[in-house]
Amino acid sequence: MGKPTIALKKLDWIVTEDLDRRVLKGCSLYIEDGIITEISSGSIPEADYTLDGAWKAAIPGLVNLHTHAAMTLLRGYADDMPLEEWLEKRIWPAERRLTADLCYLGALLACMEMARNGTTCFLDMYYYPEETVKAALKIGLRVVAAVGIIDTFNPEERRPDFKLKIFSRRSAERFIDYVKGLGDSRVKAALGPHAPYTCSDDTLLWVKEKSEKGGLISHIHLAETRREQSRFEKMYGRREIEYLDAIGFLTGRVVAAHCVWLSPREINILASRNVKVAHCPISNLKLAVGGVAPITDMIGLNMTVGLGTDGAASNNSLDIFEAMKTVALLHKWYRWDPTVLPAWKVLDMATVEGYKALGIDKAGYIGVGAYADIAIIDLKRPGLQPIHGATGLVSNIVYACRGSDVHSTVVDGEPIVWDRRIVKVDEDEIYGRLVKVPDIFREA
Repeated sequence: MGKPTIALKKLDWIVTEDLDRRVLKGCSLYIEDGIITEISSGSIPEADYTLDGAWKAAIPGLVNLHTHAAMTLLRGYADDMPLEEWLEKRIWPAERRLTADLCYLGALLACMEMARNGTTCFLDMYYYPEETVKAALKIGLRVVAAVGIIDTFNPEERRPDFKLKIFSRRSAERFIDYVKGLGDSRVKAALGPHAPYTCSDDTLLWVKEKSEKGGLISHIHLAETRREQSRFEKMYGRREIEYLDAIGFLTGRVVAAHCVWLSPREINILASRNVKVAHCPISNLKLAVGGVAPITDMIGLNMTVGLGTDGAASNNSLDIFEAMKTVALLHKWYRWDPTVLPAWKVLDMATVEGYKALGIDKAGYIGVGAYADIAIIDLKRPGLQPIHGATGLVSNIVYACRGSDVHSTVVDGEPIVWDRRIVKVDEDEIYGRLVKVPDIFREA
């Protein structure tokens, strides 16, 4: 059975995010076999799914460039704590109780939330990545799933002759083979070395080699806290990015999360190696990592920078609309400059830049021949009116829109949320299963 045809008729607005950043008014979209085949100001054919576009705006689907989907199970579990205490006393003990079934349930909840919020693709790093893939496909999202890799929790043991404790290369290879066996264009495998201070040089270089040979993304946490950078510099005489560059780890296949505590030299190194960055402003603020990621400097060097939420345990929300508003306000405040990160650039970060970071072509924009990954916003909402032309529309999307304003979400030409209803799952059944989750983690 093939993919359905979809007709989005006479949309009030289409924010294309194409090369010219066109915003169209009163046009219709026709989708066939997962591809946008027609953008017309006239009539379009009938379809399996038809939507009246009055009071609606179509935008490219949003990308969550860094999250840990199954951590939705720990939403609200440990808040308002210092980062290291949060990890060592609450999160890591709780994670020891995770099973494959629990990770599937948590990832399913995350995918439901993201789909409802207009997210069409996400980059994940966590345990049991097969379960994240299964959940994403159940809902219908695109996913780049990274195998989480940690071979030591003790930075003092990080040395070339260190023997692996936890990470099994065979398990990573099995996951890569699993994804290949699915043969589904919506799924890509990735490798996720947790951080420079939790992975040995051997592991990092194995990841690089595997990534280069297999065309895989390497997803890693970098320079999230000042203490992390200071400790690394004390131990190795170099800061994290300098060290990774010296051992040859940094390439254009690396997507680095956070990148808060960077020197100008480190920013230049990342730019010269074509490293992509996932900026997670809300998580950074909530965990009080201090400082602000210098992403305006990165953008000034033409680096690819997208937006991530991080996991729900350190954000509580997987809403990229919320991240868009936060990132715009944070950097205006930090730079004392209201012109920094204008609304159109923030929307770029959440759409076309996110897809670019993941190496997914023909996505992140609305155009003939592009993948039909689209979020449809209901404009008949008090917080989204009035609309002062195309510029005002983009401003409203970034500064006023919420995930709850999304009417429908289409991924790869399939409606996964249609008229605010998730198409493929019984939500009530899933909510019923979640009721028992707090008991599992109560004593962790």
